[in-house]
Amino acid sequence: MAHSEWDKNRELLAQGHITLCLPIEPVSLQASRRRKEVLISEIRKITDNWNFLLVGDVQIDIEWLIHEQKRYESDSSADVDNIVKPILDAISGPKGILVNDCQVQAISCRWIDWDSEEQQITVRIQMFSNDEWLLKQGLVFVHMGKGLCYPAIVEETGQEYTLMIIENLEQKLIIRENIMAKGASYYHAQQIMSVQRIFH
Repeated sequence: MAHSEWDKNRELLAQGHITLCLPIEPVSLQASRRRKEVLISEIRKITDNWNFLLVGDVQIDIEWLIHEQKRYESDSSADVDNIVKPILDAISGPKGILVNDCQVQAISCRWIDWDSEEQQITVRIQMFSNDEWLLKQGLVFVHMGKGLCYPAIVEETGQEYTLMIIENLEQKLIIRENIMAKGASYYHAQQIMSVQRIFH
């Protein structure tokens, strides 16, 4: 990665939040697959250009700008609670900004009246820690069993080290299971695990 590109990432992440402003109408969870794909495509035009994924917990704030008359007097307008899931799906995954929407610890969503026929969505992603991210380049998800995956970076010169990290994690998962089988709580046994979380 070019040095200026690295600096740009660091500046963006150092802010502790990322904001996407989209001149697009949100879609309901019940909308057609085609309409949802349009929304996902528009969001990923932005997120696919970022060369990192957030891997820590986040808080999401969604603001929907829509004319009051359209909101109140049209049955084509989506409900506020139904626009959340398509947006979360769009920002998750390899071309998104999150690994999985299980990272979302809190979410707020509201609509605001504005005097325009056009609609807009603003999605603000607040990080709890701006150090919890991984580069997309070389990122793979290693299946660890029980539906769990570990995000690992594979570099051409360091494949053997990645393998050592994964083998170490496998041992930690076995030890954690043994500790819990002997009566310890998940939280007690979790102390053996790496800082980098695993995902379902």
